[in-house]
Amino acid sequence: MKLDANASQEESGLRLKIFVGIILLVVGLLTVRLAQMQLLDRAQYSDEAIANSVEQKVVKPARGLIYDRNGTLLVDNQPTYTLTLTPRYFEKDNLPLLADLIGVTDSLVQAKYDQIRSYSSYKTSIFLTEIPFEAFARVKEESWRLPGVGFEIGQKRRYHSKAQASHAFGYVREITERQLDQMEQQGYRLGDVVGQTGVEAEYETILRGRPGRDFVLVNVHGMEVQPYQEGDENIDPQSGYELHLTLDADVQSLAESLMVNMRGGAVAIDVESGGIIAMASAPDYDPTKFAGRMNQEFVDYVYRNPAKPLFNRATQSSQPPGSTWKPFMAAIALEEGMITEDTQLYCPGGYTLGGRLFKCHGGAHGNISVKRAIQVSCNTFFFRLMNDTINGKRMDLTMFGNWARRFGFGVRAPLDFPDQSSGLIPDSSYFNRVFPQGWGPGYTVNLGIGQGNMGTTPLQLARYTAAVASDGKLVTPHLVDYQVNTDTGEVLRPSHRVRQIPISEENFEIVKRGMELVVEAGTARRAQIEGIPVAGKTGTSQNPHGEDHSVFIAYAPADDPKIAVGVIIENAGYGSTAAAPIATLMIEQFLTGEVRRPELIAFTQRQSSAPLETD
Repeated sequence: MKLDANASQEESGLRLKIFVGIILLVVGLLTVRLAQMQLLDRAQYSDEAIANSVEQKVVKPARGLIYDRNGTLLVDNQPTYTLTLTPRYFEKDNLPLLADLIGVTDSLVQAKYDQIRSYSSYKTSIFLTEIPFEAFARVKEESWRLPGVGFEIGQKRRYHSKAQASHAFGYVREITERQLDQMEQQGYRLGDVVGQTGVEAEYETILRGRPGRDFVLVNVHGMEVQPYQEGDENIDPQSGYELHLTLDADVQSLAESLMVNMRGGAVAIDVESGGIIAMASAPDYDPTKFAGRMNQEFVDYVYRNPAKPLFNRATQSSQPPGSTWKPFMAAIALEEGMITEDTQLYCPGGYTLGGRLFKCHGGAHGNISVKRAIQVSCNTFFFRLMNDTINGKRMDLTMFGNWARRFGFGVRAPLDFPDQSSGLIPDSSYFNRVFPQGWGPGYTVNLGIGQGNMGTTPLQLARYTAAVASDGKLVTPHLVDYQVNTDTGEVLRPSHRVRQIPISEENFEIVKRGMELVVEAGTARRAQIEGIPVAGKTGTSQNPHGEDHSVFIAYAPADDPKIAVGVIIENAGYGSTAAAPIATLMIEQFLTGEVRRPELIAFTQRQSSAPLETD
């Protein structure tokens, strides 16, 4: 029995030693691991701890300001109040409370919550923008009940000029999901606003600036406690560049006021530099409505209006140029040696082709020279240039197209602007495709007077007119003159190519004299400006679907050209009635700083485009 007791005591002692040994081993391992974590892996776990307690807040930069050519402020920013949301901290049951505090429907906040949560539960996203200050204050006061809800002071665009210039400026709106997929790597996030059209879109990266970062300590509910490292790690935002445009706000505003009841486009261009002085498209829209929340009336106006206010007719509407094409035909016929200044072509009052009579404008002109043909807009003269063999030479579609492209037609201009049409300059492949049953001279003769299967935009007409005015210098049209880095003051002024059209100065002088006669004693007397010689050409673009289009080109002063204008007003009749008054008033405003013909303003504002034909 005694032996059994001793054995039992020895066994118990052994077990105790093993137990103590295990305890010491575990404690030793924990001590080693703790030392490793405290000493060797300290940096790793410190970073993880910081990541779990430090939130990164985006600080939006001020979007770049926009000025006109005279330094007039056109666009800046005004503060807005924004709520953000981090879904991982937010309790979904608080959505009704949040909706009540903001003063919006439960369905709206539910939809926004679902959108943000599907995007990321961990990233902070913009929840609602442009919250009324009172609502913003209410939410902030109750923020202790709303973990995951954050606050930002944002901005929206503010417009200062009477000139809306909506198609030039474009507009900014909340980034779309498709855009976010493409731009997230550039630092954009759900709820950010981006330029959608116009210079706002073309210069988005310049105007946006560089967002900053504020680092703040947060508690387990995601609520801010204090700045991290006393703000020493914060990154300041960098404001967007200022854009100084070539636009003249007064000329732009005048053009818009003249086109209120019209559909069409007007472009004025600096003859020497190519800077766009004005670019008006009608109907237009109020860009301030895009800067805020859009009501249903505005949504219907811009998206369901058959006149398409978002469509930029100044650069995208392609119409036959009508008789404004005749100076082009004259210039290339002179250069190709088909005619000289003194060549006389006979006009019996029309041109007969294949048994069909193409009537002349103004009846029979008899023997007529090129300057006189431009002045009185003789169709027969230019039908013959397009179709007849003259001095052993005949114009074909290849010659026609090559010269048209040299003047900037049939191609997109190298413009700092995303929305434009190349127009239409047809070639033989075009006619083969459109008329597979066959075609001949009867299909192309109208091209000589700017009618038929061709199209030009107001921008192209203004650029072509500037080229004629400058003896063949084809400038690069542009809206931005220079950019300013607001942090450094550095000025960036892009260079713009000027291409010389290979037509002699002598031949251009003949054409220009013809255009001066149009205004002095031809179809554009209404375009005369006291003390300023003007050269121009009227046009009436035939329209098989309704009223004809009113077209006009002009430059001034004729003896020292500074400004060239191209105008197309849809369904408004003769070029002298609607388009010419708009152009001459724009020229007067630019060259003199005022308009002294109130009766012509009143006359022009009474003109209108015929109603659209709808099914």
